[in-house]
Amino acid sequence: MEGRARRQDRRHRRMGGRDMSDPAQSEAAKEEMVMDDFVSLTYTEHLTPNLQRFADNLMNGKLVGHKSPSGNVYLPGKGYDPLTLEITTEDDEIEVSDTGTLTGYTIVTPVRYYGQQETEPFVVASVLLDGCSNAIGSQDILNIPHDQLRAGLRVKAIWRPADQRNVDGITNRGWGGFDGVIDGFEPTGEPDAPLEKIREHMF
Repeated sequence: MEGRARRQDRRHRRMGGRDMSDPAQSEAAKEEMVMDDFVSLTYTEHLTPNLQRFADNLMNGKLVGHKSPSGNVYLPGKGYDPLTLEITTEDDEIEVSDTGTLTGYTIVTPVRYYGQQETEPFVVASVLLDGCSNAIGSQDILNIPHDQLRAGLRVKAIWRPADQRNVDGITNRGWGGFDGVIDGFEPTGEPDAPLEKIREHMF
Protein backbone atom coordinates (compact mmCIF):
# COMPACT_ATOMS: atom_id res chain seq x y z
CA MET A 1 0.00 0.00 0.00
CA GLU A 2 1.23 3.51 -0.81
CA GLY A 3 2.39 5.70 2.14
CA ARG A 4 2.61 2.82 4.71
CA ALA A 5 6.01 2.30 6.35
CA ARG A 6 7.35 -1.24 6.13
CA ARG A 7 8.12 -3.04 9.39
CA GLN A 8 11.60 -4.39 9.93
CA ASP A 9 11.77 -8.17 9.67
CA ARG A 10 12.45 -9.55 13.17
CA ARG A 11 14.65 -12.23 11.72
CA HIS A 12 17.25 -9.60 10.94
CA ARG A 13 17.21 -7.80 14.28
CA ARG A 14 20.39 -7.97 16.37
CA MET A 15 19.58 -9.22 19.87
CA GLY A 16 21.07 -7.49 22.90
CA GLY A 17 23.79 -9.00 25.14
CA ARG A 18 27.38 -10.06 24.64
CA ASP A 19 28.32 -11.83 21.45
CA MET A 20 29.07 -15.54 21.95
CA SER A 21 32.50 -15.07 20.42
CA ASP A 22 33.48 -12.37 22.91
CA PRO A 23 37.22 -13.01 23.68
CA ALA A 24 36.89 -11.94 27.34
CA GLN A 25 34.12 -14.48 27.94
CA SER A 26 36.11 -17.24 26.25
CA GLU A 27 39.13 -16.57 28.47
CA ALA A 28 36.96 -16.63 31.62
CA ALA A 29 35.54 -20.00 30.61
CA LYS A 30 39.05 -21.44 30.53
CA GLU A 31 39.73 -20.54 34.15
CA GLU A 32 39.19 -23.29 36.73
CA MET A 33 38.55 -22.97 40.43
CA VAL A 34 39.79 -25.64 42.84
CA MET A 35 38.61 -25.48 46.45
CA ASP A 36 39.62 -27.89 49.23
CA ASP A 37 37.07 -28.35 52.00
CA PHE A 38 35.75 -31.05 54.34
CA VAL A 39 32.23 -32.25 53.59
CA SER A 40 30.13 -34.15 56.11
CA LEU A 41 26.97 -36.00 55.09
CA THR A 42 24.60 -37.43 57.70
CA TYR A 43 22.18 -40.20 56.75
CA THR A 44 19.22 -41.26 58.86
CA GLU A 45 18.42 -44.95 58.54
CA HIS A 46 15.22 -46.52 59.83
CA LEU A 47 15.81 -49.90 61.44
CA THR A 48 13.83 -52.97 60.47
CA PRO A 49 11.26 -54.06 63.09
CA ASN A 50 13.55 -56.93 64.15
CA LEU A 51 16.54 -54.67 64.70
CA GLN A 52 14.43 -52.01 66.39
CA ARG A 53 13.34 -54.56 69.01
CA PHE A 54 16.97 -55.67 69.33
CA ALA A 55 18.01 -52.06 69.96
CA ASP A 56 15.21 -51.52 72.47
CA ASN A 57 16.29 -54.63 74.38
CA LEU A 58 19.90 -53.43 74.42
CA MET A 59 18.78 -50.22 76.06
CA ASN A 60 17.16 -52.40 78.74
CA GLY A 61 20.33 -54.42 79.27
CA LYS A 62 19.22 -57.51 77.35
CA LEU A 63 20.81 -59.39 74.44
CA VAL A 64 17.96 -60.88 72.41
CA GLY A 65 18.51 -62.96 69.29
CA HIS A 66 16.43 -65.23 67.05
CA LYS A 67 16.26 -69.02 67.28
CA SER A 68 15.61 -70.59 63.89
CA PRO A 69 13.68 -73.84 63.34
CA SER A 70 17.06 -75.54 62.82
CA GLY A 71 18.02 -74.67 66.40
CA ASN A 72 20.61 -72.03 65.48
CA VAL A 73 20.55 -68.83 67.54
CA TYR A 74 21.70 -65.60 65.88
CA LEU A 75 22.39 -62.24 67.48
CA PRO A 76 20.96 -59.92 66.41
CA GLY A 77 17.97 -61.57 64.78
CA LYS A 78 17.71 -60.49 61.14
CA GLY A 79 14.45 -62.28 60.38
CA TYR A 80 16.03 -65.36 58.82
CA ASP A 81 18.62 -68.08 59.38
CA PRO A 82 21.58 -67.16 57.12
CA LEU A 83 22.52 -70.83 56.67
CA THR A 84 19.14 -72.48 56.10
CA LEU A 85 17.27 -69.34 54.92
CA GLU A 86 14.38 -70.23 57.22
CA ILE A 87 12.23 -67.28 58.30
CA THR A 88 12.29 -66.13 61.93
CA THR A 89 9.88 -63.72 63.62
CA GLU A 90 9.24 -62.01 66.93
CA ASP A 91 7.92 -65.36 68.20
CA ASP A 92 11.43 -66.81 67.78
CA GLU A 93 13.16 -64.23 69.97
CA ILE A 94 15.33 -65.62 72.76
CA GLU A 95 17.53 -63.90 75.34
CA VAL A 96 21.17 -64.97 75.40
CA SER A 97 23.89 -64.54 77.99
CA ASP A 98 26.24 -61.56 78.11
CA THR A 99 29.03 -64.00 79.00
CA GLY A 100 30.99 -65.80 76.31
CA THR A 101 34.31 -67.00 74.93
CA LEU A 102 37.03 -65.15 73.05
CA THR A 103 37.44 -66.86 69.67
CA GLY A 104 39.92 -64.55 67.95
CA TYR A 105 41.51 -61.13 68.21
CA THR A 106 43.80 -58.58 66.58
CA ILE A 107 46.03 -56.13 68.42
CA VAL A 108 45.93 -52.86 66.52
CA THR A 109 48.70 -50.28 66.72
CA PRO A 110 47.01 -46.99 65.81
CA VAL A 111 48.42 -44.84 63.02
CA ARG A 112 47.83 -41.12 62.72
CA TYR A 113 45.04 -40.03 60.39
CA TYR A 114 42.29 -37.46 60.49
CA GLY A 115 39.78 -38.40 63.20
CA GLN A 116 41.97 -41.03 64.89
CA GLN A 117 41.49 -40.80 68.65
CA GLU A 118 43.39 -43.90 69.77
CA THR A 119 46.98 -43.39 70.89
CA GLU A 120 47.79 -46.80 72.43
CA PRO A 121 47.53 -50.32 70.97
CA PHE A 122 44.03 -51.76 71.35
CA VAL A 123 42.22 -55.04 70.73
CA VAL A 124 39.55 -55.89 68.18
CA ALA A 125 38.08 -59.28 69.05
CA SER A 126 35.35 -61.78 68.29
CA VAL A 127 33.29 -63.24 71.13
CA LEU A 128 30.98 -66.25 71.01
CA LEU A 129 28.27 -65.57 73.57
CA ASP A 130 26.87 -68.52 75.49
CA GLY A 131 23.82 -69.82 73.64
CA CYS A 132 24.71 -68.14 70.32
CA SER A 133 25.55 -69.79 67.01
CA ASN A 134 27.46 -66.78 65.65
CA ALA A 135 30.37 -64.87 67.12
CA ILE A 136 30.06 -61.10 67.43
CA GLY A 137 32.97 -59.12 66.03
CA SER A 138 34.76 -55.82 66.62
CA GLN A 139 34.62 -56.06 70.41
CA ASP A 140 37.05 -54.48 72.88
CA ILE A 141 38.72 -56.73 75.44
CA LEU A 142 39.53 -54.78 78.59
CA ASN A 143 41.26 -55.24 81.94
CA ILE A 144 43.80 -57.82 80.77
CA PRO A 145 47.36 -57.43 79.42
CA HIS A 146 47.53 -58.02 75.69
CA ASP A 147 50.14 -60.76 76.08
CA GLN A 148 47.64 -62.78 78.12
CA LEU A 149 44.94 -62.81 75.46
CA ARG A 150 44.12 -66.20 73.98
CA ALA A 151 41.36 -68.07 72.20
CA GLY A 152 39.16 -69.80 74.74
CA LEU A 153 39.38 -66.99 77.31
CA ARG A 154 36.08 -66.60 79.15
CA VAL A 155 34.76 -63.03 79.13
CA LYS A 156 31.70 -61.03 80.18
CA ALA A 157 30.18 -57.79 78.94
CA ILE A 158 30.81 -54.44 80.61
CA TRP A 159 27.52 -52.58 80.29
CA ARG A 160 27.29 -48.83 80.36
CA PRO A 161 25.01 -47.28 82.99
CA ALA A 162 21.42 -47.18 81.73
CA ASP A 163 21.40 -43.38 81.46
CA GLN A 164 24.55 -43.40 79.30
CA ARG A 165 23.46 -45.95 76.70
CA ASN A 166 22.62 -45.21 73.07
CA VAL A 167 22.04 -47.32 69.98
CA ASP A 168 22.92 -44.74 67.34
CA GLY A 169 25.55 -47.03 65.84
CA ILE A 170 23.17 -49.88 65.01
CA THR A 171 22.29 -50.16 61.31
CA ASN A 172 20.58 -52.63 58.99
CA ARG A 173 23.96 -53.56 57.48
CA GLY A 174 26.19 -56.29 58.84
CA TRP A 175 25.39 -58.03 62.11
CA GLY A 176 25.03 -54.99 64.29
CA GLY A 177 27.20 -53.69 67.08
CA PHE A 178 27.05 -52.75 70.72
CA ASP A 179 28.90 -49.43 70.64
CA GLY A 180 27.18 -47.04 72.99
CA VAL A 181 25.70 -49.84 75.10
CA ILE A 182 28.56 -52.20 75.96
CA ASP A 183 32.04 -50.75 76.47
CA GLY A 184 33.74 -54.08 75.92
CA PHE A 185 34.39 -57.47 77.53
CA GLU A 186 36.61 -58.46 80.44
CA PRO A 187 37.82 -61.83 81.80
CA THR A 188 35.46 -63.71 84.10
CA GLY A 189 38.18 -65.67 85.88
CA GLU A 190 36.64 -68.98 84.78
CA PRO A 191 38.77 -71.75 83.26
CA ASP A 192 39.28 -71.42 79.50
CA ALA A 193 36.73 -73.05 77.22
CA PRO A 194 37.98 -76.14 75.35
CA LEU A 195 39.13 -75.12 71.87
CA GLU A 196 37.17 -78.01 70.37
CA LYS A 197 33.94 -76.22 71.29
CA ILE A 198 34.86 -73.00 69.51
CA ARG A 199 37.08 -74.26 66.69
CA GLU A 200 34.60 -73.46 63.92
CA HIS A 201 34.46 -69.85 65.14
CA MET A 202 38.23 -69.33 65.41
CA PHE A 203 40.26 -67.38 62.88
